[in-house]
Amino acid sequence: MSPKGLLAPAQGPELGSPGSRLSKKEHLCVTQHPAHVFSVPFLFFYLQRKVRNKREMIAGEFNKLHTLLREEEQLLLQSLEEEERATLQRLRKNVTKLSQQSSSLHQLITEIEEKCQQPVVELLKVRRSENVKLQDSEAVSTDLKNVYKISLDLREALQRFRVDVTLDPDTAHPRLVLSEDRKRVNLGDTCQDLPNNPERFDPCPCVLGTEGFTGGRRYWEVEVGDKTEWALGVCRESVSRKGKVTLSPENGYWAVWLRDGGYKAFTSPSTPLLVSVRPSRVGIFLDYEAGEVSFYNVTDRSHLFTFTGTFSGKLRTFFCPGLIAGGTNAAPLIICPVPAQAGGNLCP
Repeated sequence: MSPKGLLAPAQGPELGSPGSRLSKKEHLCVTQHPAHVFSVPFLFFYLQRKVRNKREMIAGEFNKLHTLLREEEQLLLQSLEEEERATLQRLRKNVTKLSQQSSSLHQLITEIEEKCQQPVVELLKVRRSENVKLQDSEAVSTDLKNVYKISLDLREALQRFRVDVTLDPDTAHPRLVLSEDRKRVNLGDTCQDLPNNPERFDPCPCVLGTEGFTGGRRYWEVEVGDKTEWALGVCRESVSRKGKVTLSPENGYWAVWLRDGGYKAFTSPSTPLLVSVRPSRVGIFLDYEAGEVSFYNVTDRSHLFTFTGTFSGKLRTFFCPGLIAGGTNAAPLIICPVPAQAGGNLCP
């Protein structure tokens, strides 16, 4: 069965409906006279709402950055303290060894001076001492081995939560083609002959990540390139994989998508996202205990959207490469590798 049209956001009120912000009169005016502007009270309300939402978003992102920076400060100070302790221990060991050798040498010098007072015949009987052997001390550098770089950029601060994500072939729709390393996925021309197991999406062209998260904080990035349609996020492991999939937090999905040139968050109803620079790479940060999933435009390092709520059970990463229309959108979604300098997963 073709997957077209089976992946959808939760629907919201139509323009002019009781749930809409526009009255029937305003809706009629806008519909019949597109050149007319909204009423002044409505414009004031609309502007105030946009400013309030933007203020809350900025405050939330800076609060998140402050929290991460405080944690990073504690980690750096702890690492510095451990390095200081190890260096001081080596220095004390050297001081003890040198003190012992100095005492032995002082004793040997005293014995030699005493023998020098004896007759020459006695001096001829002096033999080489094997009791005192000087050993070279361990070279201890006072240079700090670790690089204590302070990340004032949110993306850099998130790098220590980077997790290595791979795709789970048992969940992939039969038309999805996964790379051998399970880091790429695109929609193929035909369905593959695969078992119709309960874990597999069908007919929606989706796939989940192999890893499941039940706590902690995780961050990963996905290369979307110039694709014209895609959906990314997380979902409960228990979501239904068969039939039409309606993406919303109520149904266990926290995701954003690109379709028909517009970006949306799968809320109820869906939330349009204002994107100044088209993202070629998207970063996703999951804070399980805080009940947050945040999406970032890595291209211009801007915040796209944050879902807030409460999580329970295991969460999985979610991918949909979108449909191919007229030969476009054939490129794969690519899970970006974890940088070698990343701190890795520091959470349980």
